[in-house]
Amino acid sequence: MNSARLVEWLVVWVYRLSPYAWLDAGMARMERRDHGRWRQARYVASECYIVGWLVLSVLLWWQASELPAWLAWPVLLRIAGILNKEIGVVLFGRCKITPGRIVAATGRTIVLALENYATAALLMAFVYTKMGRFHLPNGESGVLDGGHALVQSLSVQFSMSGAYRPLDLDTWVLVMAQSGFSFLFSLIVISLFVSLLDIGSDRH
Repeated sequence: MNSARLVEWLVVWVYRLSPYAWLDAGMARMERRDHGRWRQARYVASECYIVGWLVLSVLLWWQASELPAWLAWPVLLRIAGILNKEIGVVLFGRCKITPGRIVAATGRTIVLALENYATAALLMAFVYTKMGRFHLPNGESGVLDGGHALVQSLSVQFSMSGAYRPLDLDTWVLVMAQSGFSFLFSLIVISLFVSLLDIGSDRH
């Protein structure tokens, strides 16, 4: 087994742990009986799942001060799941609805990827309210409140450089992990745009 196959196997294995993968697998079985109806239902379910997480991420960040710290762990798993699925779709043509390994980049694919990117930024803002210690401009240190956490997350997400300096190793690891996520996800989105341009040029 070469390294690419190993990574592909790992990506698919992680994807199958997702609740959405279980739902889609059940709908895929129903699709064999009524292709048109259930294929469309799978598309709708995919979009609802992504948009639902986007709405939930806003609520988590908004109500962060009222929520327990342990929620940060499942949130981190969701962020990892977002990156895992996008890698599966773009690199290996897996973890997607349409059969086959070829990925046809469309406006829908790119929009959903960008929605996932926004979701990850908001989820990380929630995580920063529960984990990590930062040095703030007023000289204080500790976990970030909602506003500062959002600034920190968006700063890392769009520039791969945090707005506030981490104060310990665990916090540095957290920030660098988000930077790595942002870098890889940016490459994925760029590749989708390039594929979309190639498809558009072929049609002309």
